[in-house]
Amino acid sequence: MKKKNVFIYIGIAIYIIMSGIDRFVYHIPNMIYIPISILGIALILIVFFKDKNNQ
Repeated sequence: MKKKNVFIYIGIAIYIIMSGIDRFVYHIPNMIYIPISILGIALILIVFFKDKNNQ
């Protein structure tokens, strides 16, 4: 079984937490929301492409 990378879980958690807070708790300004969401998505994509190159 493949070892799961921690960066995937961190990226997903960042994106889900930011989306949940923005939608249900408090409207986060775009100046904060967009860069943090991009960071979460970038972590997921980095691991995806890194694992793809290793195969």
